[in-house]
Amino acid sequence: MKIGFIASSGGHWEELMCLREIADEHDAFYITEAGGQANDSKLNNIYTVNQINRKEKTFLYKFIKLFITAIKVIRKERPDVVITTGALIAFPFCLIAKLSGAKVICIETFARVTNKSITGRLIYPFADLFLVQWESMLECYPKAKYIGNIF
Repeated sequence: MKIGFIASSGGHWEELMCLREIADEHDAFYITEAGGQANDSKLNNIYTVNQINRKEKTFLYKFIKLFITAIKVIRKERPDVVITTGALIAFPFCLIAKLSGAKVICIETFARVTNKSITGRLIYPFADLFLVQWESMLECYPKAKYIGNIF
């Protein structure tokens, strides 16, 4: 089984790295933002994208470029499953993977205890499996599964 692991840098990436045992048991690739954590990870088969901020003036242009990158990577890698812990970069990759026939697993970030993240709101409607790390989040996402924290 081929699995794509997707997360932005920072805490989302740290959470995703808690799933390394799963990655090590499968044919896996990673997608994250360029920079320190990606450079320090020493992972094989890692793709990096430029970090974007939804509040910057060039956001729409950069977001369209991100979708184009997602199409190229998903076509090349052809994952059976993608797993994400968020944030912004995850949505295009998850959507393109879903449209390409892959299963999508989204783990709502540990930082969300009582309200939804933007990424969670976007991915929840089409995720094959949506996981939350706080039991209180089941009120926000009724079809989610509570798994406790992944740290």
